[in-house]
Amino acid sequence: MNAPAWRIWLVVTLMCGWGILAIRFSTRQEWPMAGLSALLLITNGVTLYRLTRHGK
Repeated sequence: MNAPAWRIWLVVTLMCGWGILAIRFSTRQEWPMAGLSALLLITNGVTLYRLTRHGK
C-alpha cells in the first residue's frame, strides 16, 4: 500500500459523511440530493478500493 495513512482515513471519513447525508436526504424525500450523496459515496468507495488494492 503506497498511499499514506492520512489519505485513507480521509476517504473513509468522507464515505461516512456522504452515507449519513444520503440517509438523511432520503428520509426527508429529497431525492436529487440523496442521489448525489449516494453517487459521491460510491465514488469514494472506488477510490478507497484503489488506494488499498494489494500494494499498488
